[in-house]
Amino acid sequence: MTAPALPTIPEPTPQDELLSLHGKCAVVTGGSRGLGEAIVRRLAQAGAAVVFTGRGAGALRETEERLAGSGAALVGVPADISQPADSQRVVNVAAERFGRVDVLVNNAAIFTPSLALDTTEELFDSVVDTDLKGAFFMAQYAAKAMIAAGGGGRIVNVLSVDAFRPMGILAAYASAKAGLWAATQNLAKELAPHQILVNAVTPGSTITEERLAAFQDGSSPLEQVPAEAEATRQLLQARVQSGSMAQMLTAMMPLGRPGWPDEIAKAVLFLASDLGSYVSGANIVVDGAQSLR
Repeated sequence: MTAPALPTIPEPTPQDELLSLHGKCAVVTGGSRGLGEAIVRRLAQAGAAVVFTGRGAGALRETEERLAGSGAALVGVPADISQPADSQRVVNVAAERFGRVDVLVNNAAIFTPSLALDTTEELFDSVVDTDLKGAFFMAQYAAKAMIAAGGGGRIVNVLSVDAFRPMGILAAYASAKAGLWAATQNLAKELAPHQILVNAVTPGSTITEERLAAFQDGSSPLEQVPAEAEATRQLLQARVQSGSMAQMLTAMMPLGRPGWPDEIAKAVLFLASDLGSYVSGANIVVDGAQSLR
């Protein structure tokens, strides 16, 4: 029996090409605002054509206009990722428009405040359908497109520190994100023979323009609490009155501040680029040591 040939060590990627995504097509869910928009911006600046989703056509157009200066092709697609048919349609748009799918970033998420004992079946299903089921099937459809095109690919699932150190008021969200971490590891193992790398990025408390505006105009997190979640409402009310909500963004954070969307986007770019060429099944925590507090 002939022994298998030893591998040949390739030449290192030139320094100026390490972050290049030129010729690649990326799909980003929930890309019309906040963290998702920051991810779309970084991938586009790296040269990728980006197909990104959102539920509002107007918001998608505005994002396309804001990011037009990157010079990359940007396509906003209205879609509800909790509906697998919409996810398949998004992948089809990317493949038909750009010939292939090279990168998927599962960022779309719902995080409705609710303690476990306050959580209704309807609320649980709405969160899990987007944050876990939706992300799972989007990854499946993207992976099939990557396999069909050949050449491997990258899948990045955006998690949350709440999946590993729950605050207690996002029971369904934390459960879904913990499930997505399990899915990430399963996909990394199963898709490895196809040279598809699957990883997670876990943000800590991150302040977006939308959240900052809510703090500035006095909007309360209580507005997001379902009417039937009375215990959740009382707990949040106590935190708002004590000032602990504001403290979470400053004094309670080891670095004295929350994270910025671009700091999460840079971790995604690392995994999507040649810098992450041998990283799979990993979780990059970008929380400024929040998990250690």
